[in-house]
Amino acid sequence: MKKKSVKNGYAFSKMTARQRIWRDRHSFLMLLPALAVTIVFAYIPMFGLIMAFQDFNIFKGVWGSEWVGLENFIKIFSQKQFLGAIGNTLLVSALNLLLCFPAPIILALLINELRTGVFKKTVQTISYLPHFLSWISIVGFVHLLFGRDGFVNDLLVSFGATERPIYLADQKLFIWFIIGSMFWKETGWGTVIHLANLSSISPELYEAASIDGATRMQKIRYITLPHMFPTVMILLIFQMGAVFNSNFELIYGLQNPYIDFEVINTIIYQTGINSGNYSMATALGFAQGLVALVLVFGTNWISKKLTDNSIL
Repeated sequence: MKKKSVKNGYAFSKMTARQRIWRDRHSFLMLLPALAVTIVFAYIPMFGLIMAFQDFNIFKGVWGSEWVGLENFIKIFSQKQFLGAIGNTLLVSALNLLLCFPAPIILALLINELRTGVFKKTVQTISYLPHFLSWISIVGFVHLLFGRDGFVNDLLVSFGATERPIYLADQKLFIWFIIGSMFWKETGWGTVIHLANLSSISPELYEAASIDGATRMQKIRYITLPHMFPTVMILLIFQMGAVFNSNFELIYGLQNPYIDFEVINTIIYQTGINSGNYSMATALGFAQGLVALVLVFGTNWISKKLTDNSIL
């Protein structure tokens, strides 16, 4: 017979790791495809990080290329081109965190306050439909709206305008096209998690608050927001990991000869693929991933200390 022990009032079997694996063997079998994909596409390629410390020559290979240590990393932080890309990446991420991260929370709260079921479902469905479009499709929509012969200029001409500005060629507006596109595409989809979280709140809490005379804003403040807070903190931790990882497809698709706006991902593409400088591209990607790792663990530690919510 299996020995049982009692902890916190509950009895449980003392099973070995092998016994637990055998018991859950069907679940582990279902995980095998995802595990295989992760190993092949995430862990095996990590061997290539050694190129970041080499003057890599494609003909000599990894083992024959000259070892240069931290020289590639020194070049990254000494060249204006790379520093500008890092600054632009931080700018995009900061605006995304400031404007796009709170948007799904606010929209979820608004949708949750709707009482008409059909209208509520319609608003929710329409809001997250853009998520299923590819980023290249989003780029196409932006050009259709704001291009020289786009809908906005056609509308202005119909009201008597005599010029057709090229909005996508304006350096000052470029960053807002990026943020606006990200906002429109992902805000609705982000509400799915928050609405699922809100649906788990017991209606009895709201009923008790109503009996006590609480207003709708007081219910949101003292019941809804505290219930959402742990999930919001977890999402924030994951979001911090993407601070140095801007949207390559969107930015690369919107770039044109009139715009000088590079981010880390576009520099990696141009340096590694177009120019064949694999060592510099690998070093930049390695630094990007290392900073993301530090930010995730740092944010997780702060969240655990301040709010007792963490992913580890």
